[in-house]
Amino acid sequence: MQQIDFQENEEKLNLRKILGKYLVKWPWFVGSALLFLIGAFIYLRYSVPQYQSITTLKFDKKQSDITGALADLDNLGLGLGNAEELKSEVAVVSSRPILMKVVENLNLNVQYYNSGDIKDSELFSKIPIIAKIISYKNQKEFISSGYVVKEVEGNNFVLEDHEKKTFKGSFDKAMKLDFGTVIFQKIPGLTFSSKYKIVFWNPIEKVKKLEKTVQVNLPDQKAMLMDISLVGAVPDKSEAVLNEITKQYNLDGLKDKNLQAQNTQEFIDKRLEVITRDLSGVENEKEDFQNRNRIVDLQAQAQLALQNTSDNTKSLLLQQTQLDLLNSLQAEASKGNNQLMPSNLGLNPSLEQAISQYNTLLISRNKTLKQATNENPAVIEMNKEIASLKDVVRDNIRQQKATIQASIAQINGQISANTGMIEKVPGQSKIYRGIERQQNLKEQLFLFLLQKREENAINLSVNVPKAKIVNPAYTNDTPISPKKSMIFFGALVLGLLLPFVFFYLFYMWDDKIYSRTDITERTSLGVLSDIPSLKDDQSHLVQRNDFSELAEAFRVLVSNLKFVLPKKDNAKVIMVTSSVKGEGKTLVSVNLALTLGNKNGRSLLIGSDIRNPQIQRYDNEPIKGKGLTEYLYDESTKIEELIHTSDTNPNCDVIYAGTIPPNPQELLSNGRYQILIKELVDKYAYIVIDSAPLMLVSDTLNLSDTADATLYVVRSGVSRNILIDFANSLVRESKLSNVSFVINDVSKNVGGYGYGYNYGYGYGYTTEKDKKWWQKLFKS
Repeated sequence: MQQIDFQENEEKLNLRKILGKYLVKWPWFVGSALLFLIGAFIYLRYSVPQYQSITTLKFDKKQSDITGALADLDNLGLGLGNAEELKSEVAVVSSRPILMKVVENLNLNVQYYNSGDIKDSELFSKIPIIAKIISYKNQKEFISSGYVVKEVEGNNFVLEDHEKKTFKGSFDKAMKLDFGTVIFQKIPGLTFSSKYKIVFWNPIEKVKKLEKTVQVNLPDQKAMLMDISLVGAVPDKSEAVLNEITKQYNLDGLKDKNLQAQNTQEFIDKRLEVITRDLSGVENEKEDFQNRNRIVDLQAQAQLALQNTSDNTKSLLLQQTQLDLLNSLQAEASKGNNQLMPSNLGLNPSLEQAISQYNTLLISRNKTLKQATNENPAVIEMNKEIASLKDVVRDNIRQQKATIQASIAQINGQISANTGMIEKVPGQSKIYRGIERQQNLKEQLFLFLLQKREENAINLSVNVPKAKIVNPAYTNDTPISPKKSMIFFGALVLGLLLPFVFFYLFYMWDDKIYSRTDITERTSLGVLSDIPSLKDDQSHLVQRNDFSELAEAFRVLVSNLKFVLPKKDNAKVIMVTSSVKGEGKTLVSVNLALTLGNKNGRSLLIGSDIRNPQIQRYDNEPIKGKGLTEYLYDESTKIEELIHTSDTNPNCDVIYAGTIPPNPQELLSNGRYQILIKELVDKYAYIVIDSAPLMLVSDTLNLSDTADATLYVVRSGVSRNILIDFANSLVRESKLSNVSFVINDVSKNVGGYGYGYNYGYGYGYTTEKDKKWWQKLFKS
């Protein structure tokens, strides 16, 4: 259980370290977030808001159960059959022919702006100067052209294009520009801006833009509803475009509805011409026959037979009428071209239904061809269905003809049977009846066609819109873009994410040592102390009665050394080393010696880095006398000649490195250094050896056997993790013994932990709580 708790605490500690790395960089996060938020504010300040305008249409379902006197009026073509037909209307609403009409009627190929220093504001209503394109020089190659209106004086004005080319013109008069001829009009009562801009577009370019921006949706297919929406910067313009689209759509629907009625009208008119000629010929023949044979009335004895014949004749007339219509309709159906067929002629319901389906599909195919080619899969499929329906119509006609012909044959048989009863009737009477029969047949057909022509005229006169406008175009008050909340939120996220990514990559590639945790994670060797980072204006030496952070750090180091050093009567030898130059080894050596020297015992500092001596940097006066090099080289040199008392602490003596020799390795390995230590251990309480860096030279390894403890100095933010592995290898190979780490130059906020041991506690020390808030801010 204790092991588990330890692991949980370790995980929390690591999390604190990770978060701490980023928390100490909070000014960067705040600055980046503020910068992005300011950028978002500037973007929103000068961006053009986009508003969504919507209009809603409702379609009525086509009634198929009309009865009674209105049965023949089902051809009016109002409404849609089902929801599938509603889906096909989506493409019709946003089709190019309709959008081109919208562009032409609203003059959308001319745009007007009030130009600003940063952005232009588009105008749609209350335009002081309007323009209209009369003709183009080359419309196919023209895309757009913009001009600024300047120097408006009375009825004259000057235009300037983007190349600073000027054009002079007058209002209400045609003016030639680079792309074509334009006429300008000035609207009285409206203020003219000095930065008034007019942009002319090719109409097809505006149609393409409307195709992309106009959205058609079906929110409820069962309710037959359609929403048409448009997003734009000028709500008045968007609403006008949507209203014009619905208007043109309804006009297009009425045009399609009347197309079938017009074809039926033409067919009836042609048939009426033929029937009129035939009826006139029969009437002339009857009149001729009566004058020639002087016939006034038939004989009484033939009345009964004639009555029966009359009944059969009525049936025969009706059947022949139907047969004549079928013959005419068959002639139309035999034609190879895909033309609309006449309908609503009172024929068999199944035939009428087939004709109606054929006409409806043909109209849909023709509308689709306006936006597609004959190779379009939908067109090909529709052509197959048209051909199939036409075959169905032809088969129906043939079946109806066969049925009527059989009925006519039966009626003729009955008439022939009654003819025997009137054999005595004069032949003139028989011929006369035949003429009357033909006359009645033609008259009935003539009246029938007249009735259908009137019904068709009613159909043409009915201008019921295809779709009902449930909601006229309106604009939502809240712009859909840019969305302020999302942009500010995104700016805040990016402002925080950018420094996070930067520091994450920095920490990912950063292999430097910052705190004792970085060391303890890679080695089992202990860390005795953290030496705080010093500014240039601060003292780098521990003074007597010193209560600074530096002095307190070395007191902690001395206290921890007691647990590392062996108990012995003579001097305890402490070797201070590092991996490379510049890690603060000499600083630690000097201050450790100064701290160890006290009234209870003296301390000695030996500058053993004879290749690059640095101890003399901490003396105020020039060095005189001999040093360690002279002792190692010359056996006659006495120890008393080497020792100098420190100016900072009288209880601390120093042996300087001396002259830099050409052969330091040979001098340090000749055995004289060990003799020196043996002679000095009885005179001092502590001996501190300032040695050379281990990774650069092997000098220090020649001295390691003289040390009771080794302090391995690393510098926070400078030394790399690989140096810890190097120190571990030296310990494993027994080249160094009793090794402990000292971290130099530790910042208060480094690594997420910081230097927080309140060094400098004592007289004259100012704590963090005593500082003002702005001092803490700049300190962080």
